[in-house]
Amino acid sequence: MAAVLSVAAVYFSVYASAYIVIIVGILVAAGFLIYLKHTGIPIFYVLFIMMFPVMCLRTKDYTDKLQFQGNLSEKLYTADVKGYVTGIMRGDNSYTIQIRNARITLDSCGTRLKCGINIYSKEDSFVAGDYANLKVSLKDYSMPTNEGQFNSRKYYTSQGFIYCADVIEVIEVKRDNTYLSYVYRLSESVKNIYKKVYSSHNAGIMQSIVLGDRSGLDDDVKMLYQKNGISHILAISALHVSLVGMCIYDFLKRKTGRIVSACISTFLILSYLCMTGYSASASRAVIMILVYMLADVLGRTSDGANTLGIATVILLWINPYNIVNSAFWLSFLAMSGIIFVKPLLSDDKSILIYVKRPDKKHITFKQMIVFGLADSIITGISITITTLPVMLVISGQVPVISLFLNIIVIPLMSVIMMSGIFTGITGMFSIGAACFFAGAGGYILDFYNVLCKISSHFKYAVIVTGAPDNSRIVLYFMVLIVWVLVHVLLKNKRADTICLGLLMLVMTGLHYDINADMKAAMLDVGQGDSIAVHTKDGLNVLFDGGSTTKKNVGRYTIYSYLKHCGVRKLDYVFVSHPDKDHINGIYELIEMRDNTFEIGTVVLPEIRRNMAVKKQVDDDMSKLEKTLKAAGINVVYAVAGDCIKSGEFSVKCMHPCDGYDYESANDYSAVYLVEYGDFSMLMTGDAEKKAEKCIVEDVNRIAGDADTSARLVSVNILKVGHHGSKGASSEEFLSYVKPETALISCGAGNSYGHPHTQTLQRLSGIGAKVYRTDESGEIAVRVREGSYKIEMFKKLKG
Repeated sequence: MAAVLSVAAVYFSVYASAYIVIIVGILVAAGFLIYLKHTGIPIFYVLFIMMFPVMCLRTKDYTDKLQFQGNLSEKLYTADVKGYVTGIMRGDNSYTIQIRNARITLDSCGTRLKCGINIYSKEDSFVAGDYANLKVSLKDYSMPTNEGQFNSRKYYTSQGFIYCADVIEVIEVKRDNTYLSYVYRLSESVKNIYKKVYSSHNAGIMQSIVLGDRSGLDDDVKMLYQKNGISHILAISALHVSLVGMCIYDFLKRKTGRIVSACISTFLILSYLCMTGYSASASRAVIMILVYMLADVLGRTSDGANTLGIATVILLWINPYNIVNSAFWLSFLAMSGIIFVKPLLSDDKSILIYVKRPDKKHITFKQMIVFGLADSIITGISITITTLPVMLVISGQVPVISLFLNIIVIPLMSVIMMSGIFTGITGMFSIGAACFFAGAGGYILDFYNVLCKISSHFKYAVIVTGAPDNSRIVLYFMVLIVWVLVHVLLKNKRADTICLGLLMLVMTGLHYDINADMKAAMLDVGQGDSIAVHTKDGLNVLFDGGSTTKKNVGRYTIYSYLKHCGVRKLDYVFVSHPDKDHINGIYELIEMRDNTFEIGTVVLPEIRRNMAVKKQVDDDMSKLEKTLKAAGINVVYAVAGDCIKSGEFSVKCMHPCDGYDYESANDYSAVYLVEYGDFSMLMTGDAEKKAEKCIVEDVNRIAGDADTSARLVSVNILKVGHHGSKGASSEEFLSYVKPETALISCGAGNSYGHPHTQTLQRLSGIGAKVYRTDESGEIAVRVREGSYKIEMFKKLKG
């Protein structure tokens, strides 16, 4: 009976959601019909609005069909994969073979799938265009386990690559002579030419700009361009694809006529799209070019808004996963900014609503330059207005400097594009000729690099906001759409001013909100420790930051989280001790300081240096001290009793005790009591039984009697010492601290066996509820008016 009810509930849910979408679609369509009556806008807009929810439902349907029984991340499946290799991405020690329309057959159940797949191989035995028959170990892409972390599953799925796999056996590799095979091989040949004629730095950039392959890009380059707001040039420029495509069409039209020119241009443009891997921005540009040519052949004109709508529907129909593709949204919204928002700010009569344009017949050269620059800036502002929420979700910051950099960068992109194209073509015949054409593009890219480094020295060139929540994003777009409608219907400057002011007001709310008085987040760093604490007053604190199982944990986990939360400065970084799993990420954070990220003060445990200890322990601490002082970061030393206070928030050092005699780094691991009002949380680092005993004795000595000391130390939350090892969290210490909740930071399947069964039993014995990062991902504690709530990232996302 329960099973029948469960199935009925599922069917009801599916049909209910379908009916809701249909009803909403009818209401929206009715509203737009009324709107059309007043404006005369083409009927296609109604079709687009009605199609959009259908696309969303179709995306969900595709997802449900592709996710067959069983979770690939938990169980490995062997499968046969057959298909044409459409691209090869070269890494440091491996290769990624891309097959877009692969036929996948699972060995265990015979389930057949047809979708894109990325296959990892250590052998360089494949060439783009090959027909491959492989035995693979199929798996899912990894999901993020922390806020702000890169979502590889969403990214690759949105590109059409639903699964990834490791090669088990190469059954057959056959060279194919189809046209597409030649196109794929041509793409690989052009990449090799770029590597020969450009510097390694510029070769990766040019490969990304012209061919859409970002595998050769240096991480520092991507971050530098992103911070300065010109990362859009690292993707295939839809604007310049459009310009090149239309130039080819117009040139051939003069020689051969419209129909022949359209056929040849279509063939060349679609071939180029195949070479570039069907990126969302390039696909959108190509569709819009094809619509433009079709309209021209038929003797009609193409409307930008209609053409954009057609391109959007086609892209979502071909690949429904574009709905979660950030490149798709940025491309769509950027064009929407030019089509819909720019006319609100600039037209033939005025600019910025109230500034009148000079008469074209009497305009001076100076006015022409000034208003030309103003138009360029307004175009950038229009694009920024429409793309702002997506940019904030992706990077958590607004590069104000980009409005000025793009005035220089965008016009020069045409030169770079042509340089890259001619370099690739001439390189097929002569490397010398390729070097000649590569010169212009190479020099401009070097110029871009210099520009970015100079702008990086301006402190407020970038505004760090963090990622806003969905409700604020929806409100922002609602106000923007209302402004567009008001402008079209009323054509009143005062109404435009009111709408602009309202939009600016809503824009101030596009930032990350901790949604609490204090938030403490234990990040999932694998086998290691890192806890970030934020208060509503803007104080940001980090306790440790390292991992022995996650590569570049500082850059890709901790820093990504901080940017997501809008952290421009870490006021304090508390280091418990210098083990790698607690500090290697902090070294990375030190290197990443720039005009968008600072570190105020680093707090180290005060220890005696004249003790006979292991040399390595002392060397590790000395190395950290020298690095911090060389970077100009303030360093202070804490001993039991020291305290830092800001409003209701305080951090009190509980260990090491003054004059404490340690034998290992774990012995002197700093322990801090974090308090906010009535809430308390004990950060224990890797402290074990010896340190725990010292803490209890020291508090008893200061307090004078056991009852008072118990109230001093009793905590709401205990960050369990040493990742839950059996040498930490002794019965005596736990019975003294009496935590309500225990948090454990440990890596999934770690070789140490953390957390130990005995430790879990001791925590269970005192009634503490246990949360672990290996099971829950990031664990966030939100404190409001003395009470607290635990949020598990995996549970929230799952």
